[in-house]
Amino acid sequence: MKKVVFQVSARAGKLLGRENFSNASGAIMELVKNSYDADASNCLIIFDIHKEAKINKSSLYIIDNGEGMTEGMIKKYWMEIGTGNKEENYLSTQKRVRTGAKGIGRFALDRLGSNTKMWTVPREKGASGTLWKMDWSQFDSSSKLISEIDATIESHSNSNQQILNEIFSENKIILKVLDDIKFTNGTVLKISNLKDEWLGSDIEKIFKDLEIMIPPKELNIAFDVTLHHAQNVNEFGDVSTAFFDDYDYKISAKYDAKKLEVNFEITRNELEMQLVKDKYSFIYKSKKSPFDLRTLGKKTFKFSKPVAKVLGWDLNKENKKIFTDVGSFELSFYYLKQTNSNNRHYPYPHQEVDTTQRKAVLKRFGGIKVYRDFFRVRPYGDPSNDWLHLGMRAAQSPSGAGQEIGAWRVRPESTAGIVTISRKTNKLLVDKSDRDGMENNEAFNVFSKIIIGMIHEFEMDRSRILNPYHLYFKEEKEKALQELIERKAEEMAKKAVEKKISVSNSDMSDDDKFSDEQEYKKAFVSTFKDIKEEDNAEIVQVRALASLGLIFSSFAHELREIKNNSAELFNLEKLFDGLLTKKQKNTIEFKDTKSIFKLMMHDSEKITHWLDYALISIKKDRRKSKKIFFAPYFVFLENNWRYLLTKKDVSIKINTKYKKNDYTFKTFPVDMDTIFNNLITNSIDSFEKVMVEQENVIKILFDRVGNTIEITYSDNGVGLPTIFKGDPEEILLPFTTSKKDSRGDNIGFGLGMYLAKEAINSNSGNLKILNPKNGFAVKMTFSIEKFNTA
Repeated sequence: MKKVVFQVSARAGKLLGRENFSNASGAIMELVKNSYDADASNCLIIFDIHKEAKINKSSLYIIDNGEGMTEGMIKKYWMEIGTGNKEENYLSTQKRVRTGAKGIGRFALDRLGSNTKMWTVPREKGASGTLWKMDWSQFDSSSKLISEIDATIESHSNSNQQILNEIFSENKIILKVLDDIKFTNGTVLKISNLKDEWLGSDIEKIFKDLEIMIPPKELNIAFDVTLHHAQNVNEFGDVSTAFFDDYDYKISAKYDAKKLEVNFEITRNELEMQLVKDKYSFIYKSKKSPFDLRTLGKKTFKFSKPVAKVLGWDLNKENKKIFTDVGSFELSFYYLKQTNSNNRHYPYPHQEVDTTQRKAVLKRFGGIKVYRDFFRVRPYGDPSNDWLHLGMRAAQSPSGAGQEIGAWRVRPESTAGIVTISRKTNKLLVDKSDRDGMENNEAFNVFSKIIIGMIHEFEMDRSRILNPYHLYFKEEKEKALQELIERKAEEMAKKAVEKKISVSNSDMSDDDKFSDEQEYKKAFVSTFKDIKEEDNAEIVQVRALASLGLIFSSFAHELREIKNNSAELFNLEKLFDGLLTKKQKNTIEFKDTKSIFKLMMHDSEKITHWLDYALISIKKDRRKSKKIFFAPYFVFLENNWRYLLTKKDVSIKINTKYKKNDYTFKTFPVDMDTIFNNLITNSIDSFEKVMVEQENVIKILFDRVGNTIEITYSDNGVGLPTIFKGDPEEILLPFTTSKKDSRGDNIGFGLGMYLAKEAINSNSGNLKILNPKNGFAVKMTFSIEKFNTA
C-alpha cells in the first residue's frame, strides 16, 4: 500500500493569510503587535508617500527597537508558516505575554505591499544584522507549491540607526525622531509597491485606530507608538491613548476566578464636597459606611463580594466550574455625565463639568473595550457596538439615578472602560477564526455577565448616594405645594365670604353653605386634596396593572393547559353525529363525549376564576381610596385565591385576633391586592422548590397594637435565596431576582417585592423582613391614627 502526502499550493497559503487581514488597519496592527512581542519600547510608523512620481516610489516603514532576530531565527521561525513558537513560548524575555499565536502574521506584509525588505539586528552587543527580502507576488502563481516560494537573506554590519539615517537623510524631523529614540537594534520593515492609495484621511484613520488599539496609558505599559507622514511631518506624531482624569465615577474591579469573588475599588467624584458639607451634611447623620459623609469625603473605598452575590445567582457545582475556567480579569470603568443641567426642584450638589471636553473624550475613547495582553480586541467598544447591551438595560429601566435605589441603569454613551484579559489566564475566551471578536461560547456569556454585575455595583452605589437627596427635595417640594394650597385656599376663602359662594366637597352636600372664612378655607383645602388623590389613583392603577402582569406571567402555564385541553373541542361535532338515540347513548362514544363535556366545564371554571380575578383587580371601586377593615378584606383575599391554592396543594391560614371594626383605615383596596398577591405568588414559587414532603402553608396574622395595625405574613417554603441572606433588604429593590435559567439570564421580573414595598410605603406603612428558622416571613405595620376619621 502506497502513502501519498498533501501538497499545499502557494496561492492557498496566501489566501489563508488574506482571510486574517481583510483591511490595511488590521495588517498594520498585526505588525505593531510583533514589535510589542519583541519587547520593543518604541514602534515608529512612517508613511513615505510620493503622489507625483511617475514610478510608484511610495513606501511604508514599521520600525522598532526590540530584540531583533538572528539569521537562524529567521530561517527557523520567520520562514515557517503557522509556526507554534509564540504559542509554546508565550512569555517574552521581559515577561510580556506574546499576542501572536497562529504564525501567519507575516502575511500582513503581503496585504500592505508586494515587496518587503526587513533589516533586523539582535539586541546582543556586537551581533551582526540580517537583510531579508521578499517578493510576495510569487504566491499568486497557481502552478507553484508553497515549498517553491523563496526569499533572499544576507548579512550586514550596519546598525538600524545607520540604515534609517541614510534612508531619511533629507528629512530633518524624521532624523530628529530617530535620534531621540535610538533604533540601534530591533527590526526595520520597508513595504513597497503598496496596494492601497494612502490619502491623508486614510493615514488619519490609521492614527485614530492606533489610539484605541495599542495598550492604554491606564495600564502603564512601556510601549510607545509614533506615526509620521514623511511629506507632512507636522500632521501626526505620538499616538495618544485613552487616559481619563475627569470623571464622575471610577470603578476598578478585579475578578478572582480561584476565590470566585470580585474586589472593588470605587472612586466617587460627582458631588461638590464643600457644598455637601456646608448645606447637606444633615442627610448623612444616620448613614453607615460606605454611604456616610466621611467615606464620601475620602472619595475612594474598597470592598469585596462573592461573584454569586454580584450576579444574584446561586452557584452550584456545575456552573462553578465555568466561573473558574473563564479565568481572572480586570475592569476599569468610568462614568462621565455629559450635561450640567439640574432641575430647580431637585438641585443635586453636582460639580460643574466641562461638557464640551467630556463629549470629545467620549467620542474618541468611549465604550467598554476589551484588551487581550494589552492589545485591543475588536469590535468590543466600537461606537456602534454596545456588546453589553447597556442601552437596552437603560431603556427597560428609565428611572433617574436618585428616584429609586437599584432602578437606575447607566447609558452606554456616558461610559468608558477597559477590560483586560490574557491568552494565559483566559484560555476559553478565544477569537473567532476571522478575528472579528471572540467566540460566543459559554465562557464569553459568563464573562459578559460578570462585567455587567461589576457595572451594576456602580449603578447601585450612585443610586444610594443620590436617593437621600431626591427624598429630601421631594419632601421640600411637597411642603411648598402644601403652603401654596393653604395660601390659595385662604385667598379663595376671603372671596367666598364676601360673595357668599356655595362650596362642596366629597364630605358635604351641594347645599352646604358657609359664612365663616375658616370653614371655607377648610373646604377648599379638602377639594385640593381630592384632586391630588385622583392623581395618586393613577399611580396606584399603574402599580396594580404591573403586579397583575407579573402574576399572569407566573401562571402562564395554566392558560397554556387550558388552550391544550380546548383542542379537544374540534372532535366535538364528529362525536355528536348520530348519538342522539337512546340506544346510542349507551355506547362508549357517547360516554367519551360526556367526558369531554366534563373537561370543558372544568376548563370553563378555570377561565371564570382567572377572569374574575383579573376583573376584580382592576375594578374601578378598588382604584378609589376608601375606608376598609382588614378582617373582611382577608376573607375576600382567601376566597379569591382558594381555587388556585387548592390546586397547588397550598393552604392559607388567616388568624385575625382583632375582629372589632371600631377603627377606620383609608387606602386604595388595589394597593392591598398588590401587596398580598405578590407575596402569595412568591410563596407558590417557593413551595415548588421544596424537596421534601410537607404541608405547604401560608400564614397571615393580623392584630391591632395601639394605634397601629400589624400584619405578619409567612410561609414554610425554601425561604430567602442564599445570595440575599447577608442583606435581605435587597429583594425589595427593583429588577432584583434570583430566578435564573441555566445561562444565568433572569427569568423572573424582579418587581414583585418592589411593588409590594411601594404599595406599603404609599400608605405610610413599614415593611420588615424577618429571619424565621424555616421559610419566609415579613411584618407590615400601618399607622391607623393618621387615617382615623372617627
